[in-house]
Amino acid sequence: MENIILISTILAIHVFAWLTPGPLFVLIIRNALVYSRKIGIWTAVGIAIGNFVHIAYSIAAATLLISISDAALTVLKFLGVGYLAYLGFKIVFTRPSAGESETTIERENISSLEAFKTGFLANILNPNASLFFASIFATLISSGAAFWAVGFLWIAMPINSFVMASVLSVFFTQSKIRATFAKYKHVANIFLGVALLLLALMIAFYD
Repeated sequence: MENIILISTILAIHVFAWLTPGPLFVLIIRNALVYSRKIGIWTAVGIAIGNFVHIAYSIAAATLLISISDAALTVLKFLGVGYLAYLGFKIVFTRPSAGESETTIERENISSLEAFKTGFLANILNPNASLFFASIFATLISSGAAFWAVGFLWIAMPINSFVMASVLSVFFTQSKIRATFAKYKHVANIFLGVALLLLALMIAFYD
């Protein structure tokens, strides 16, 4: 039951993360608005595969470190918890810039493969994404979460990214909806920040 609650919490936070303006959020909206919904969706595929890679090396690194030293288990757990708590506070108290979701108009089109590569590289080279996944999976593994739960999240989070990014690419091609969301994006930040703080506490006391 604890594993199911943990999985549900992490996936819910991942959804909230997609509703807060950031580099990948802006990229999806930009590609959908400048090119097409199809290009936005192929960008989403690239981002999802990037997430799969992030999680793969996070799991490998955490497993290797724990196998080398028993003491690393506790250190890794609380480093991850500390980063999640820091990220939560930072998101709650940082007001997003008014121009974060602006885009520029371009005339040329791009191929589906180019859109995929753009999404993949933007995700892989994003240090915030690396830290986000590393902190979650390092703390999960060091806390003794069930192997099936870690494996489930490894598959579910990239799928979740694809679904959320695809929804955003369709959603924000409607100008009225985009304008309405811009008014309330700080509320999404607060929800995500509080959720990350709760996740940090949950993992800290996970037994």
